[in-house]
Amino acid sequence: MSPTSEPIHAPRTHLAGLDILPGPLPSLASVRTDAVEAKKMRERPENYGDTVLLYRNAPSVNANTLPRHLRLALIFSNNLPNLFPFSYLAQEDDVPEDVVDASIWALSLFIQIFEECPEAVLRAAGHLTPDIDYQEHRYLMLLYARKKMTLRLLSADRAQEAIPHGKSMVDEELTRGKEMWLQNPDPFRIYGEVLVRSRTDDKEAAKALRRALLGIESANWPSNFFPPLIRTRVFLSRALRNIGLDGEAKTHESWLATWFRKNPRLMPEREQTTKAEERIIKACRTCGARDPLATLSRCNSCKHIYYCSRACQKANWSHHKVECRERAEALKKIELMSRTDPDGAERAADWLSWCNSNHDAMQIGMIHALGLHREPQRGRTHIVFKQVEYVPTATKLKHKFRVLVCGVFRIKEVLRDLETVMRLDRGEGQEYVDSVFPEMHEMVPFAHLSFGNGVTAWLGSGVTSTAALRNFPYDPDWRKKFNVGVPPEPMVLMSGAKDVEHIF
Repeated sequence: MSPTSEPIHAPRTHLAGLDILPGPLPSLASVRTDAVEAKKMRERPENYGDTVLLYRNAPSVNANTLPRHLRLALIFSNNLPNLFPFSYLAQEDDVPEDVVDASIWALSLFIQIFEECPEAVLRAAGHLTPDIDYQEHRYLMLLYARKKMTLRLLSADRAQEAIPHGKSMVDEELTRGKEMWLQNPDPFRIYGEVLVRSRTDDKEAAKALRRALLGIESANWPSNFFPPLIRTRVFLSRALRNIGLDGEAKTHESWLATWFRKNPRLMPEREQTTKAEERIIKACRTCGARDPLATLSRCNSCKHIYYCSRACQKANWSHHKVECRERAEALKKIELMSRTDPDGAERAADWLSWCNSNHDAMQIGMIHALGLHREPQRGRTHIVFKQVEYVPTATKLKHKFRVLVCGVFRIKEVLRDLETVMRLDRGEGQEYVDSVFPEMHEMVPFAHLSFGNGVTAWLGSGVTSTAALRNFPYDPDWRKKFNVGVPPEPMVLMSGAKDVEHIF
């Protein structure tokens, strides 16, 4: 997902598995404004060292005697009224990636405040209301904050940094009574996953995940609590393999194989978020390995492509380098544009996000359009062209651009059209097309070109597997899933190249 991608719906409030709505979350625009200010604060904290903390509702409370790092944490939380509550309350999958780093920083200060500030300061600063129990509320606030911090760091591929927060959750639970994993298995499950993904302590990970599994399978949890159950068994089997307990690991792997065979479509009925959609296609660009059965790292330059190892990244570089450079340049251009043309920057950011998301006009729809179910080899010989228009008022990312016209063409017949749209020199089109096809011999690649007024033409690509083509039958109405309302019309090219969607 692009660093400036939006959730496909308005961000939702979510705390530790409980959907609550204490009031509307701050708008993403206000959160982004705070994130810009937060960057300045982090770079020059000395500018705020002389700020005096005064609480009108508690004038006798003097927070100015606190250690410098706590005073700064309180000052920053007070001066960023949108970023801090958003970071704490927003559901994980609804935090856009360009806000993730700032939200992690805000959560780290939030945790510091609750861990180290005295009760009087917490109440004076408004973090605790007068009628609430201090000990219990402090426990819950820290539990939720540490959980969100841990999950957010995991989503940002920063598992090593998540270890102390995961451990703090577990340590706190262990102080509250015996066998607390039966009442609250989540901290143990998350901590175990952190240890496995950071490759730190598989023995401790197995211990935490065994406890989490006991809790999840106990009578205290509903029978449909299967997503955490599956993740627990997956990471437990990895930890067990890593410490040589292959027999126990095989037991969990057999259970998983049986479960997926019997329940191929038994997943929660909910609209997918941008991050959830990203996870569907998140795989090593070279070998196709997927999380959680492999630890994936994102390319540092384009922040979009994933690899499972340095060897895979090196092997794929000759194919990825053009896309990588262009995406990195696009991110830099958006950042510069935001200073002089905010509307243009927003359109460019939406375009980058739209082009890199897993919606129908970029992924599944392309598979149906190209007829890969019938002839998988068409993925390398045919291409989908799409002309779009910007819809800035759309609330969902996949509807930010409406596909006006589209068509399926033989690549060799539209190379000049492609070069014209992408402003390439004659003869460069084939090189660009070749550059987007990954070297994944067991996968079926495909390419598509998106363009429109006010946006830079985008030559995108994707992959699917022959197994996926078998499991998801061809949909002749694929065009109807692109837009809200009217589907796109057939495309007519100036070159006269024919649409060959139904010509095999």
